Amino acid sequence: MSNRWKYPEKVNQMKFERERQKEVLERLQSPGSVRKRKIGRFWMAFAVVVLLLGGLLFKPGMEHVVAKIPYISQFIEQEEDRMERMETFFNEAHQSIGKEGYRIGNMQVSKDDKEVIVELIDMEDGKRKIQTIVEDHLEENGFDNYSVSVKPFEERVYQSDVTEEEMEQFHKNTKELEGKLIARLQEENFELMFPVQVQMNPTRGVYINVIVPETETRLSLLEDIMLEEGRVYNEKPELDIRQVEKKAREQEKRWEETGAVNDIAQAMMESEEYPVTGFAYSFHPYPLQIKIKTSLDHPSESSMEIAEEMREEIDLFIQTGEKTTPIRDDKYEVYVLSKDKINIK
Repeated sequence: MSNRWKYPEKVNQMKFERERQKEVLERLQSPGSVRKRKIGRFWMAFAVVVLLLGGLLFKPGMEHVVAKIPYISQFIEQEEDRMERMETFFNEAHQSIGKEGYRIGNMQVSKDDKEVIVELIDMEDGKRKIQTIVEDHLEENGFDNYSVSVKPFEERVYQSDVTEEEMEQFHKNTKELEGKLIARLQEENFELMFPVQVQMNPTRGVYINVIVPETETRLSLLEDIMLEEGRVYNEKPELDIRQVEKKAREQEKRWEETGAVNDIAQAMMESEEYPVTGFAYSFHPYPLQIKIKTSLDHPSESSMEIAEEMREEIDLFIQTGEKTTPIRDDKYEVYVLSKDKINIK
């Protein structure tokens, strides 16, 4: 929505295990994956044509890109598989514990700490039995070396100076003001780059954010409308009017639909091969800029090779990923930063 850099939602810190690539390859080579392999060959050929014709702001070495296995795509596949197995574990553990006559108040899994915490309602005994049940289901679903603890359920009580009735009124007024603003702006033929955003609370009052194209010149009229509607709910509403490039917003929408930025961020942050320490991106101004912070030294020949490989991995993912078709012709820039925040080229 602005020129500020965005940071993906907190990336889980599970390190990607390179040795599991063999499992993925074996799965791809199984009889049931013939169709996938055909599709994969098609997109690989397509990627070669696209890269030869150009269109990206950087072009990786062709031999390397065509020959190597796409790490980011493998990571996504393994992460999706892990999530499916975790969901199966949760369902099976809940059912087994329920059959034993126990009621679960809360069950948490920490992937970082490899820990499962089970909180039981009215727990009197059977702690060891529940631990065994959970441990068995973890093992059955491929989750090794997890610790399991069982404890009584404690209901969390959250203190707030705002009553439930006041919160409901704030919510009602927020939706009401958003609706009024949208109607007024549509009447005046304003083009909105993002949905109108309204926030109301006892401390901040009323905050209104409207984002229009950089070509819009009627900012005074826009401000008047926002003030007029906002003053119904607060004497001095806080106004936030921004302008962005239309083509930048259109690119942002395409990438959001594919989820590509978060996929790249998670794969890079959790890789054991690449020394990534941070990840940020910005769609504004155009084109998309991705910044990957590392602990690499600069200048260094080995650092340059690693940085180039990281760029190639991202390019390969964009050109061959299952969900990345809408963004394959998009321009983007990737900056691999050394520990001194210097772009490694």
